[in-house]
Amino acid sequence: MVLEDLLRRSWELTRYRRPPLGLELEGFCQWLHEQGYSRSVIRSHISKVSQFNQYLRYQGVRECREIQELHADRFIGKRLRKHGRVSSRHTAPAVRCLMKYLSSRGVLTSTAEIPPPYQGVLDEYVEYLRHDRALADCTIRIYRHYLIPFLQSLDGKHILRSLSEVSPHEVHAFFAKHAQGKADTTRGQIRATLRTFFAFCAKQGYVTGHLAEAVPKVFSYRLANVPRHLSEQDAQKLLESIDRSTPAGRRDYAMVLLLHTYGVRGAQIRALCLEDIQWRHSRIRFRPCKGGKEILDPLTDEGGESLLDYLRHGRPKTIHREVFLTDRAPFHPLKADNLYIRIASRMRRVGVSGAALGPHALRHAFATRMLNGGQSLKAIADMLGHRDVNSTFIYTKVDFETLQQLPLDWPEVSP
Repeated sequence: MVLEDLLRRSWELTRYRRPPLGLELEGFCQWLHEQGYSRSVIRSHISKVSQFNQYLRYQGVRECREIQELHADRFIGKRLRKHGRVSSRHTAPAVRCLMKYLSSRGVLTSTAEIPPPYQGVLDEYVEYLRHDRALADCTIRIYRHYLIPFLQSLDGKHILRSLSEVSPHEVHAFFAKHAQGKADTTRGQIRATLRTFFAFCAKQGYVTGHLAEAVPKVFSYRLANVPRHLSEQDAQKLLESIDRSTPAGRRDYAMVLLLHTYGVRGAQIRALCLEDIQWRHSRIRFRPCKGGKEILDPLTDEGGESLLDYLRHGRPKTIHREVFLTDRAPFHPLKADNLYIRIASRMRRVGVSGAALGPHALRHAFATRMLNGGQSLKAIADMLGHRDVNSTFIYTKVDFETLQQLPLDWPEVSP
């Protein structure tokens, strides 16, 4: 797609091709087209970029290599102040797309940010988690997120000296401050972050003593909670409520059906690739997640039909191998938030209550359905991809028929 396909008047083409961005607009149009943007959106983006081009000339910018992120930020802010949020709502996406395109072309002059003083220690810690502890990337991101506030609290100019001077009292105070009011899971993640970091520091010789022991314990009881699963009636209601006449509806129906049929995690649905659907052998493969095992199951007729419907009539053309993609350009694989929001919102619409929202409720529903059907815990653990059957014991608490047989008569107490 070129400018002539969007603009018919010669004077418009002349104006759009003025420097500094004029020579880049042809490639920008083609890049937007390849990203899956519609013709109307491309036309809108080009119009906004033309206004940005005019702003750059007023600022004395004559070549693309002189453009900086600061120019884009100031232009977007100026349009927002002058025209308001509603009138300028398309400006920021258009300019951000342009900057991303110019960056991918190597046109922009990179302005290297000064790394924080603790960056070296943080990078070493990340490598330690990845190679020595063999943690998953998602876990590493969590640990990194909770460690940065602690590193920022130290003397940045002398980070190693500050680490050597950290006292157990300071560790306890930091944990108390940042874990206060947080959920048990979050507090556990903060505790694990600090403990692994101090273990790393001890290995590197940055600290002496046993600072990991100074991190307060987070008390929780194993198998304390009861899984809040989705009832079979609500699951069917959820599937029936999805309108499959739209690309997003076809995608969501296929995702919910796979979650309901196989009980896999949301991350495994997001990681499902085209080659994981083994059509010739009528099998589907779900990749291991959270230290679990790979799952290879028969592809049901209903599941296969829903996938075919989405792949043929809903999935955009793209270079990505992941099956499930966003339904709006730029197309990319779904992220965890995308998947949770889509499924949770659909659950709310059909009035699901008494169950946790999101894809994990369907996993709990699958395990509960298998248990009520007489499947052994070992079989359920294999179907869920658990390496340790102890991870499956939580579902014994929803086997109400068996539990009813366990209570003993309460001994009478004489007054």
